[in-house]
Amino acid sequence: MSSFLEITSDKLSRIVGTPGAPTLIDVRIDEDFDADPRLLPGSVRHDYRTVGEWGPSLTGSAVIICQQGRKLSHGVAAQLRHAGIAAEVLEGGFEAWRQADGLLVPEDKLPRRDDRGRTVWVTRSRPKIDRYQRLWNEARRAF
Repeated sequence: MSSFLEITSDKLSRIVGTPGAPTLIDVRIDEDFDADPRLLPGSVRHDYRTVGEWGPSLTGSAVIICQQGRKLSHGVAAQLRHAGIAAEVLEGGFEAWRQADGLLVPEDKLPRRDDRGRTVWVTRSRPKIDRYQRLWNEARRAF
């Protein structure tokens, strides 16, 4: 059973991509990431050892993701909460998300970010919602 400081894979999967979704921070160690170099949709990798550098730039709430949702992610989330940022941990971590068949995106398929963490997005004016839903469903099947 999850604690009030954790969010389940099921609950997180329902809010990923919505306007009020939290920032997803992947803090897995390099060895774990190299074994499976995929990310949850919208997540960004950060080194857990430098949370003092990147943490203050976060706005809104955050969900911290490590391999198993134990010490590493709870430690980072505690540091963020101490800095006044609402932070939760993905219950069971990356492994639980993967076992729940959550969507995972290979890192090499993501657009590169600039030094401020931004990517370039190009879209047409007034895209239709049904087009977005079709693309989302295709992406889920592809991965």
